[in-house]
Amino acid sequence: MDPRTFRRILRIEGLIPFTGCAVLLGFVVTVWEAGGFAADWGLFILAVVAALLVHIDAHIWNDIMDLEIDRHEKSRETGRDRPLVFGWATVEEYRNLSVVITAVVLVLAAFLTVQRIFIPILILIGFFFDYGYNHPRIRLAYKPLTEWYIFPWLVVGVTVTVVYAATGIFSLLAFILSLLHGLTVTCFVVSMMRRDVNSDRLGGKCTSSVQNPEQSHSTVYGIVTLIVSILMLYPLAVILGSMELAYALVLTTAVIAGINTVLGAKIDQLCTRVMYSVFPGFEAKANKLMLQQVGASMVHAVAISIILIASGVIR
Repeated sequence: MDPRTFRRILRIEGLIPFTGCAVLLGFVVTVWEAGGFAADWGLFILAVVAALLVHIDAHIWNDIMDLEIDRHEKSRETGRDRPLVFGWATVEEYRNLSVVITAVVLVLAAFLTVQRIFIPILILIGFFFDYGYNHPRIRLAYKPLTEWYIFPWLVVGVTVTVVYAATGIFSLLAFILSLLHGLTVTCFVVSMMRRDVNSDRLGGKCTSSVQNPEQSHSTVYGIVTLIVSILMLYPLAVILGSMELAYALVLTTAVIAGINTVLGAKIDQLCTRVMYSVFPGFEAKANKLMLQQVGASMVHAVAISIILIASGVIR
C-alpha cells in the first residue's frame, strides 16, 4: 500500500470538523460536569481512540463503496486523492485494514464496558453510522436525507460517548452542544453533496441533491441550523443556570450558521447555473466555498468551548 494512501484514509478535513470537534466539546463538558479531578481521563482517552478509529473505518468503506463514482469525480478540481482509483492500494488491502481497526475498537469497547455498562450500545450506534452509511450492502449514502438523520447525530454520538466514558453520566449539555455543532458542521456536507451532484448521478447515487437538484439544499439546511440554535436558548439557560451564558453560546452558533448559510447559498447558485449552462470551473469554485464552511464550523466548536471556559462555569 502506497504511504500516500494513509493520508487519504485519515481525511483530516472530515475527521477534525466532526469527530475532532466532538471530542473537544466532550472534554469541555466533562470538566463542567465532573470537574478536572473527578473525571476518569483514562476512560475518556480510550473512548476518544475508539471514536476516531470508527470514523477512520468509515472513510475506508466510503472509498470502497464509491470506487466507481470516484472514477467520474474531478479530483484535480476538488483536490482529493483517490488511492483505489490511482492504484495506490487495492480493495483487499482496504478490507484487511478495516478488520484490524474493527478488532481494536472491539477490544477497547470490551475494556470500557467493564467500567461503563452502556458503552456497547454507544459503540453499536457508532458502527451503525459507519456501516449503515458506507457499507456496499447497506449504502444509506446512496439514498436521500442522510444529512438529516446521520451526520448531525454522528457528532452527538461521539460527544455523548466520551463524556459518558469519563463521567458515567449521560449529559444533556453534551447532547445540546453537540447537536448544535453537528448541524453547523453538516452544512458543509450538504454543500459537498451539491458539489458532487454530477458524479453522484453518473454513479447511481441518489442523494437529496441528485433527487431534487432544483432545491436550495445548502441554504435550507443553514436556515434550519439557525432556527434550532435559537430554540435551544431556554434549555441551555436552564442547564447552565445562566441566561447570559446561554445567549452567548446561541449567538455564536447563530453567527456561524449565518455564515454557512450565506456560503451555502452561493453554492446553490453555482449548482443552479451548472444545470442550465456549461460551467467548467463549477467543482473548483464550489469546493473553495465548502472549505470555508469547514473552517467556520471548526471556529464554532473552538469558540463555544472558549466561552464556557472563560465564563468561569468550569470548576
